[in-house]
Amino acid sequence: MAQLTPTPEVDEAPVALERKSRTWIWIVVGAVLVLVIAFAATSMMGKSVVFYKTPTEVASAPGQHVRLAGTLVADSVDATPGSTKFTLTDGTTRINVVYQGSATTAISTASQPGTQLVAEGELATDGTFKATTLLAKCPSKFQAGSGNGASS
Repeated sequence: MAQLTPTPEVDEAPVALERKSRTWIWIVVGAVLVLVIAFAATSMMGKSVVFYKTPTEVASAPGQHVRLAGTLVADSVDATPGSTKFTLTDGTTRINVVYQGSATTAISTASQPGTQLVAEGELATDGTFKATTLLAKCPSKFQAGSGNGASS
């Protein structure tokens, strides 16, 4: 008869515990990483998404970074070296805009009263809109012509 020799017992509990703790560490690291990426994405989107607001809407929201869209008021442009001042309106409210820098391109294309301008920036506590970017909204100049060879 063969004699059975006892085999030393291998304690597998520490190995299993070590695997579980490693798994939990990776789960926690992954969750933290997802939260950091989500926070970064939402904070960047909040600064990059800017909607157009009218002068009436901007007048009630000082300190917010917005795009002010309005109509250029006749004879309101005052361009000096390093600064351009003008007034935008929505028909109800007028807001004085100050742009630091040369605004010759936007203002020259929009020098006609009634031209739509977009100024991106913030309304200061003194009621002046401090613009960091200026855009001229150029309307389409296509007009319906009278066609000579139109069939009826």
